[in-house]
Amino acid sequence: MKKIIAKFMTNNPIFSIIVPVYNVEPYLEYCLESISNQTLQNIEIILVYDPSTTDESLKICKRFLEKYSNFSLHIGKNKGAGAQRNYGLDRAIGKYICYVDSDDSIEPGLCSDMLIVLEKSEADFINFGFDFVNNDGKAIVTKVKFSRDKLQGEDIFRKAMLDDDIFTVVWNKVYRRSFLIENQISFPEVKLWEDILYTRKVAYFSNNTCFVPRVYYHALVRNASNSRFITSGYLLDGLSLLNREHQFILAMPNGGKYENLFRAHFIKHICFYLIKAAFQVQSRNEYIQCFELIKKSEYSIYIKESKVTVLLPYKNRFLIFICKFPRLLRLFSSILKRVGISPY
Repeated sequence: MKKIIAKFMTNNPIFSIIVPVYNVEPYLEYCLESISNQTLQNIEIILVYDPSTTDESLKICKRFLEKYSNFSLHIGKNKGAGAQRNYGLDRAIGKYICYVDSDDSIEPGLCSDMLIVLEKSEADFINFGFDFVNNDGKAIVTKVKFSRDKLQGEDIFRKAMLDDDIFTVVWNKVYRRSFLIENQISFPEVKLWEDILYTRKVAYFSNNTCFVPRVYYHALVRNASNSRFITSGYLLDGLSLLNREHQFILAMPNGGKYENLFRAHFIKHICFYLIKAAFQVQSRNEYIQCFELIKKSEYSIYIKESKVTVLLPYKNRFLIFICKFPRLLRLFSSILKRVGISPY
C-alpha cells in the first residue's frame, strides 16, 4: 500500500480519527469539515482510500491534505471498510481511537468532551449518543438514553450481545488504543457485517466502559449505502460472520457459558435483517430465497428454545412471530413504505 502524503501537526496526537473512503463524493466534504472543526486541536485524521472508488472522492481528500496539516491520506485495498480501518489503526499514534464513516458527521466537541471522561475514568472504551439523519440533516432515530453511566467486567459482554446500551456500531465509541493493541482487536476483512465481530471482541476483553448521554455522531441514512442492499448473498455473508463470532466465543475460556446468549444475539440480528429484506429486496423470488436460507440455518432451531428467547426483550419476541409470515411481512412493509416509513 502506498502512502500519498502524511503531514501531522504534532508527533503526539491525543486522538486518531480513522476514516475509510469509498464512493462518497456527495457527502465526504461535509464529513471531513465536521472532523476538522473539532475543538480539540491535537488530533490526527487518517483517511484510507479504497482504490476501486469511481467518483471524485480522492480529489476531495487531497484538498483537505493541502488545507490541514493534521490530515494524512493512504491508499488501501478493495477489501471493505474493516480492512481500511485496520490499516488506519496500524498507523495511528494517538492515545485514543475514533472511527468515522465518510458519509457521516460528528459534533465539534466529540474529542474534547470524550477526553475529559477518559482521563477521569479507567474505561477501555466510551459509548456516546448518536442519531440517524436523512439528507436534510433531520434526525429519524435518536439513541441517546442509557440506563447506566458505567459498566464493569462480564456485564459489558452480556449487555453488548443483546445491544443493551452497547450497540453493534463501532462509530459511537472512543477506544483506548493500548486496549485494542494489547488484546489484538481488529476487524474481519469482509465487505459487510464487520462491526458485529469487532464490537463483541471489544466488549469481551473490556473491564470498564462508560456512557455519555449526548448525541455526538450523525449517521446518514442513504439509499445507496452498502447497509441498504439486502440480498440472499448479503444474508449468507452475515451467517458466515455470525459463525465466526460463535467460534471466537467458544474458543475463549469458559466460552460455552455464553451459548444461550449467543443464540439470542443470533436471533436478534437475523430477525432485523429479515425485516430489512421485506422493505428493500426488489425481487419477490430473491425475497423468498432470503427466508429459505434462514430456514436452513440455526435460526429455525434457536427460535424454538424458550431458554434462549426469554433473554430477548418483548419487542424482539414479537419480531420473531412476525418473521414467521414472510408474505404478510412483505405486504405490511409495502403499506409502510407508501407512507414513508422504513427501517434505517
